[in-house]
Amino acid sequence: MSRASSALSKTPHDARGLRADGKRRPRPRRRRLPRLLPPGDLPRLALAAASLVATFGLAVWAIERSSGSMFRRVFDGLWWAVVTFATVGYGDKAPQTDLGKALGIVMIVSSVVLSSLISGTIAAIFVDRRIKEGKGLRDIHLGGHRAVLGWNRDGSRLLNGFEAAAQESRVPVVLVNMMEPEAFDSLRASFPGLELRFVRGDFTQEATLRKAAVGAASSVVILPDETGGASFANADERVILAAFAVKSINQDLSVSAQIIRAESEQHLRRARVDEIVLEGELSSFMLAAGASEPGVPRAVRSLLSWNGPRIRQAPFPASLRGKSYADASAWFLKEGKGCLVGVLSREKRVSFDDILSDDSSAIDAFIKRKFREADIDLEAEGSGEEQVRLDPGAGYAIREGDLAFLIGGAGTETP
Repeated sequence: MSRASSALSKTPHDARGLRADGKRRPRPRRRRLPRLLPPGDLPRLALAAASLVATFGLAVWAIERSSGSMFRRVFDGLWWAVVTFATVGYGDKAPQTDLGKALGIVMIVSSVVLSSLISGTIAAIFVDRRIKEGKGLRDIHLGGHRAVLGWNRDGSRLLNGFEAAAQESRVPVVLVNMMEPEAFDSLRASFPGLELRFVRGDFTQEATLRKAAVGAASSVVILPDETGGASFANADERVILAAFAVKSINQDLSVSAQIIRAESEQHLRRARVDEIVLEGELSSFMLAAGASEPGVPRAVRSLLSWNGPRIRQAPFPASLRGKSYADASAWFLKEGKGCLVGVLSREKRVSFDDILSDDSSAIDAFIKRKFREADIDLEAEGSGEEQVRLDPGAGYAIREGDLAFLIGGAGTETP
């Protein structure tokens, strides 16, 4: 240790870095790392490489064309420059004069330096993309994917279902939430059968949803979020905001949402969310059924499992339209397609036009005028809605657009 440094170490100082004599303690000098070229320099490096090849190729051609037969044409000089820059070294052409050889030495050294810079910049671009993708900072360019907005303890079970379904068709899944990049890396390692992507941001904001290409997704699932320090106290409000934001981007999207409080369902209905799941909705049923009818909870769990003879949905064949539910049930069993347990049908709700008459009575005209002034679409109010009919009765007639609920069977869609 030098005398100066020994004296400095023995000099008392306070917590602010000041010595007893009032002078500031010198800070150790930090070693600066060399600055890498940003990805935006790649076009300039490519232009520099082209200029180097053209300049040295023309120069060697001009010098060597009179001293030998290797560089008779301009193309010969350019060929030699390209081969030298690429460090291929065919040896079919080489300068013969001292001046040409000197230019060759400069060309070789310059080529090594410039090609190293280009390779490093290209590698930096891919590394930068990989880092941004892992941190959820890159825009997603996909279509037909599934988007999961928000994240909680049910998210892993949701991905388990997606992974089981991915055995038939591998559909990318994009997560949109505020989880840490390390948590996403761990999640992606836990689900190797899924093509997981990540966008980090507020999923209630339209800009974040567009970054995740939500408008081009095949379906959207919204979960009460607990990432980024969010709590379940206002989780339903964020789910509702996200539902309206998604529908504003693409109103035809299939949206499923999970909520914590039952009173939030009415707001999601206004947002035209297709499926609404209340957290813990089945818990009370499973407990009560287990106490009075043992075995029912296990049967329900099997129907909701991806590994057993789960309940699934399939279209009715055209030959069954107009036939009775009993005939359709017998057909599915005979063909080995599964056991028919219900029907998903679309029914037209009663509209205001159905209630109000078409005559010119003052009361009907007044009611219609008031609804139009309130911007209420009478036709939309009477649009169809889906009805789930479990065991609708043997005489129920299968209609066009009906879908079958099946248990077991081949697991393939009916033609």
